Amino acid sequence: MSHADLTRRILISCTLLAVAACAPEDPNLDQPGDPLTEDLPLGDLDEGDMKADGWGAATTCKEIPDLAPLADPAITISIDGLTLHLIDRAGDYDAVFPVGVGSINSTQGETTYNESRSMFPVLADDTSDFTIKTTDNYNFNPCRIWWTDPATGEEVPVFAGLPFLRWRGAYGIHGPITNYRAQNGGELKRGYVSHGCVRMEAADILELYARVRGVTKVPVHVQRAPERDDAGTRVDVADPWIGAECSADADCSFTGGFCKVNAYSARGFCTKQCTTYCPDREHHPESFCVADPDDADQGICTVKETGLNHECRPQDHFIAVEQSRLNQPWKTARVCMPGSRGWIGDHCFVDQDCQEGNRCAGATTEAPGICTQSCGGYCPDSPGAPATFCIDEPSLGGANCVRRCSPESNGSECPADSICTPRPRSTNSNVVSHICLPH
Repeated sequence: MSHADLTRRILISCTLLAVAACAPEDPNLDQPGDPLTEDLPLGDLDEGDMKADGWGAATTCKEIPDLAPLADPAITISIDGLTLHLIDRAGDYDAVFPVGVGSINSTQGETTYNESRSMFPVLADDTSDFTIKTTDNYNFNPCRIWWTDPATGEEVPVFAGLPFLRWRGAYGIHGPITNYRAQNGGELKRGYVSHGCVRMEAADILELYARVRGVTKVPVHVQRAPERDDAGTRVDVADPWIGAECSADADCSFTGGFCKVNAYSARGFCTKQCTTYCPDREHHPESFCVADPDDADQGICTVKETGLNHECRPQDHFIAVEQSRLNQPWKTARVCMPGSRGWIGDHCFVDQDCQEGNRCAGATTEAPGICTQSCGGYCPDSPGAPATFCIDEPSLGGANCVRRCSPESNGSECPADSICTPRPRSTNSNVVSHICLPH
């Protein structure tokens, strides 16, 4: 079989999987370097990566750094935030790492339809909380190298001798896979890229392994929404890029970067002025220069909508639209611009901002309202969006649908200028849920 055929076989096999997986449930494979034998989606590899010669560093176990283990580590994985947040609950260690998560599933009827495939454990188990057991050599492996094509028996060292940490069944945290033959173990594409596992930079997965190996179990919290701290500030990496959330110009540390307010989100985003072109950053969506929605004579940089940032989901209240390049109207691209996805709880200014069946309530000329609909006790839900709840709220005009939220996650599902507060169901005061309510 040619290497091109092998690549095609891998891509075909991963489309047939109904459940995201990147490691088998096989307790016999418990030694460093043992091959994994199941379908692994390697869609971001090219034929050069599939060469069977010159593996070099890919077949070498990478050295675990000598770092002080944490006393009481805990991990939060934010899918739409594209972050892994590691803290020490018994100390002051606090680090945020960029990640690649599961691609968006477009197959209707499957559990993760319109969701990142990394959401499968959350949806299937009806919980957001999982565990890494560091005493299990297979679940917590310092050196994973080989993947074996189950159809051909051919082995490919895609894991490049980096750690593999499983947090639920076949779902794990591992290295970047892209360019895994490189001496450093490869390069991370930050976005919706995997078939369920969480990918990290090679240096980051080594640090994660070193920091958590001193305890028996490490709690892992997985959530769809970007993580927020007690003050409502988004938890993100220290080196933001175009489109990242911000509260001041100083937050946008790249050359020429400044913080611009998104009228829909009521939060800031990093951009820079442009006349025709914008800079790019490796392994991020390409940038694009468009007219400033608040001043058509000026240009600002945004990013194109790609598989990495499907539907612009990592950005708060951005939507994908076709736009012309500033000063080159014949050149267009599908890019991320301020707007509303229009589901229940999303910000809006007019009814047309909301999806069919919803209306915009509470908007003024200076501040957005929220998309909602009347209800008789129950509300519809939508794949890929927070759940909803029916409450009797005078400010919305009576019994209307609102968004549910998680107080233990600081109401990260809520838009700006909202509180996550308990309220009873409109038709049954004994049923109470935390919901996002404008204030």
